[in-house]
Amino acid sequence: MEVPEDIAQIARFPKRRGAIFQMEADGKGLALVDVKSGTLKIYALIDPDTDLILDAKFFTYGGPMLTALADILSEGLVGKKIDEIQNLLQDFQTVANLPAMITEAYPEKKKVAFAARAAMGSEKLKACTAEGRAEADAEWEALGESEKLKKIEECMNEYVRTMLAGDGGGLEVLGIKNSKTVLIRYQGACAGCGAASGGTLYYIEDQLQQHVYYGLMVEPEMETLNLGGFYGY
Repeated sequence: MEVPEDIAQIARFPKRRGAIFQMEADGKGLALVDVKSGTLKIYALIDPDTDLILDAKFFTYGGPMLTALADILSEGLVGKKIDEIQNLLQDFQTVANLPAMITEAYPEKKKVAFAARAAMGSEKLKACTAEGRAEADAEWEALGESEKLKKIEECMNEYVRTMLAGDGGGLEVLGIKNSKTVLIRYQGACAGCGAASGGTLYYIEDQLQQHVYYGLMVEPEMETLNLGGFYGY
């Protein structure tokens, strides 16, 4: 897999930044593999019936190059089966060992997922499988842009803006790009806050993914970010 030339652009707006928690995986009857190498941690959410990677995210304290490589690797994992990931980014030593680490850890995590499924109803289980996600994709794409923005605004009002206001902050939804990227502008105390590109951003994305559509990501307006804290300069 080749690394695109514009590393800086990928580092500024990674698609897969964030975390996946065991509680989330257990609630969906899915296997969660999380592996760490140096300052980089990769999360892979896997359907144990098909061994298909449904989602992948990363977290790192590294600089732009590592952020970009982690994002490219995470993006490359999604949609592949465990036995198809061995050669991802093998030319880049900082991330080359991670696919093998995921493969090695998966069998035990798969057992955990099947144990969690034993107490789960069939309808809830279906909603979290590859089939269920395909249905969610179709439903989301069938909505017009105004309908998507309405759902996003409702989620922001109920779950996000109140939390931000408690610390003197806020946000404005500027629009939606490519159907899955929510464009926002931070306001008040959130503008320029170091957490705006870290914990706060992860929280906003998590709420949208839980309550609107699992595939949504958030892209803040550049002028409202404190990039120094995020990129480690």
